Amino acid sequence: MSTETPIEPLESTIAELYHRDPLKLSDQDFNRIIERLHAQRARYVQGNMTAGKPEAKKSAAQKKREATARALGPVDLSALGL
Repeated sequence: MSTETPIEPLESTIAELYHRDPLKLSDQDFNRIIERLHAQRARYVQGNMTAGKPEAKKSAAQKKREATARALGPVDLSALGL
């Protein structure tokens, strides 16, 4: 049995730190914020232009097109005479 406290999700911890009074933040708090920003920057530099942004939601039309494409399976161009 462990007496360790559960680790909070990173997003909620960072959001909570952002909402605090900056003059009351500790050095450890600043280090946690900086680590998070460095991680986002690394993902951005590696080509992930959405680093730090929430994932976009798909429209109903897009979901329908994807479902239709999955149902049809791969298209064989030779069967189409192409």
